[in-house]
Amino acid sequence: MIIIPGNNHKRVLGSLAGACLLLLSGCSEWTEPQSVEIKVPTLESQNPELYAQYLQSLREYRSSDHKVMIAKFDNVPGAPSGRAEHLNCLPDSVDYVILNNPDNLSDAMVTEMDEIRQEKGMKTMYTVSYDTIEDEYKVYVEEWNAAHAPETGEGGEEPQAFDDFLAQRADYYLSLSDKYSYDGIVVGYEGVFPGSLQDEAKAELLASQTVFFDKVKAWKESHPQSLFFFEGIPVNMLYDRAVINDADYIIIPAENQTNINGFTFSVEMAMTEDVPAEMVVIGVTMPSLVDDGSTDGLMSATDADGNSVYAVAAAAEWSVIPYAGFDKAGICVDRSQNDYFDINKAYRHIREAIAQMNPSPIN
Repeated sequence: MIIIPGNNHKRVLGSLAGACLLLLSGCSEWTEPQSVEIKVPTLESQNPELYAQYLQSLREYRSSDHKVMIAKFDNVPGAPSGRAEHLNCLPDSVDYVILNNPDNLSDAMVTEMDEIRQEKGMKTMYTVSYDTIEDEYKVYVEEWNAAHAPETGEGGEEPQAFDDFLAQRADYYLSLSDKYSYDGIVVGYEGVFPGSLQDEAKAELLASQTVFFDKVKAWKESHPQSLFFFEGIPVNMLYDRAVINDADYIIIPAENQTNINGFTFSVEMAMTEDVPAEMVVIGVTMPSLVDDGSTDGLMSATDADGNSVYAVAAAAEWSVIPYAGFDKAGICVDRSQNDYFDINKAYRHIREAIAQMNPSPIN
């Protein structure tokens, strides 16, 4: 039997070829050194039949009843260079990859997307976010105002209205699904709690949400076979929430929580009665590699050695604790590529989280 969760199969592959000795003799002053390419044996090259069986088991694992691991990935512009930039270096038991930079993909990245889909059954998605477009509009207005300041002599004009800007950007983001043959999209909306708004502001918000979610709804109708996730705060939606009722998963952001009970609190505050609670995923993040002062991705608790507990580990533990209010379907990890650089093992924390959520029957 081939065991998938945690990818433990790599420690029981059997013996590999030993090191080869190259004997050099008779060198003269005219001898030029020759470079030697060292090839590390892999299961695919050593035993193609066993590797094919493993990939088949992996694809069957995808359709089994298990808790999902969704990895958000900060892909770089252009072709991947270092190993941490390659999708095919993610742990095989990751179910879905969300690219944080969905456009301007290199041919190499598109090829890897197809490779992990065909061979491993791992699907690649990206996010279409109302909140991101709102932030883009703020930057646009600032730049527009700077370009049309009184001293420029460009007065008398007005910047593009938000709803028009929103419609154009939503069309752009939604078009990427076909441009790169993504397996689906993640629709993001956090917004603000509408209960605190005056009637006029609430009407404006509903109008903007309608522009955005009408386009999402149209995309869903034209892409019935594509995956569809929702990420955000459903209770903040004024638009008919039926648009997200058939989402494959609902991801609730909880990156700022510092204890395990905070995950439950985040879900309880985000959900509402008219949104199904069967496929709830909690969203966490890996710690930053560049900001030593950031506590994102770390919990307030420490382990037996006094080290901070990673949020991904706490989320995995949380996901297997039964709860009557909603079904815990798995976890989503932002900045997943940061886990590649663990000193002990590439993607150690994500691998351990997968193994905790879906323990091997032989462990």
